[in-house]
Amino acid sequence: MLAYAIQEMQGWYGAFTLNERVIQKIWLRQDFIVEQANTESGQRLEVIHPGRWNLQAGPDFKGARLRMAGREVVGDVEIHFNSSDWRVHGHQSDANFNQVVLHVLLYAVSSQLSQARTEQGHIPESLVLLPLLKHDLESYAMDEALREMEQVDDLEWMLEFLAWPLVQRRKYLQEAAQQRWQQKVDFAHQRLQSQSWEELCHQMCLEVLGYASNRSVMARLALSHPLGQLRLKMIDADRLFAEFSEDWNLNGLRPANHPRLRLRQYLQLLSAQPNWPQRLADFFTALPAAKISEFPRRFRQQYALSTLQEAIRCDIFSSQLASGKLNAVFCDALLPLAAAAGLCSGQAYWTHWYAGNVPDGLRRFVKHAQIVDFHHPHSNGNYQGALAMFLRRSL
Repeated sequence: MLAYAIQEMQGWYGAFTLNERVIQKIWLRQDFIVEQANTESGQRLEVIHPGRWNLQAGPDFKGARLRMAGREVVGDVEIHFNSSDWRVHGHQSDANFNQVVLHVLLYAVSSQLSQARTEQGHIPESLVLLPLLKHDLESYAMDEALREMEQVDDLEWMLEFLAWPLVQRRKYLQEAAQQRWQQKVDFAHQRLQSQSWEELCHQMCLEVLGYASNRSVMARLALSHPLGQLRLKMIDADRLFAEFSEDWNLNGLRPANHPRLRLRQYLQLLSAQPNWPQRLADFFTALPAAKISEFPRRFRQQYALSTLQEAIRCDIFSSQLASGKLNAVFCDALLPLAAAAGLCSGQAYWTHWYAGNVPDGLRRFVKHAQIVDFHHPHSNGNYQGALAMFLRRSL
């Protein structure tokens, strides 16, 4: 079994781990803007076949068929985070890499000295993927983790996890969720250094409404159209959508999640509640202090979470969002932001709050892990802990 390089990345909501295998799968699936692919020397690159994924020693992909500047080339492809990894891994003195014709990198070539060179002295062309990605790296990493969940019963470490006592399994997920909470709060705090509460509510709400596939596009849209501008009602959802017409990723998207619909809902919210961030701040300030409970159902009853959820849905978001998406916006963005702004502690509510739109694979994992029972209902904390676990272990 090959060992894959791993790097820590800074994502939208804190640090996450990215395995080189994710970059290899992006190449294998051609999950980038292939129409804009040019090598570092300026040659137009077309991928006829990405090659056979090699899980043994040697180049990552064997026998790729490429067209560079109109000329067909057959050879191997090697994939790294950085151009310097070629030398770090000793490929310059390994004859197995003499047939490499393309060096695929996540980041741009740092210097001439870091360029790949084979044992025979050949310098393969380089392709930098980062500018060509359809969405952010954290989304790719998360998507890959969720794909792993589809084979959850086949994962050896999953069986090991099930062998632990139930109390230990719950404790592990709770600790993983707490770490993810702190990452979200820390990242929100960083953003508060340069943005106001109102603008960050605006930006982060739109980001979550973009889902993984369009989150980065929504982020750019929110920056180019601040809250005050959209309050003036000088632009509609169709025009906003058209501004980024070439950037939206609509493949496999359910009609209810279409960005045009989400933009329309957000503009309707602004029309009904133009000062919704201030109303939200008042809501958070009034939240009673609370601690994480051993029995989540009792916590929900004690602090009337269903009543609070309904108040957010109706009084702040004017019934524009269904409960699943509302919970996702609340937990993924707004509650950590409120904690970073010092409006509330938030962590106990975040842990025991109702789960947002949960992927089927994640829901199956929690079910198989036997985490849920009468006293421990499905909750945001369960799924955040499970997701953190997958991002650590499966990538």
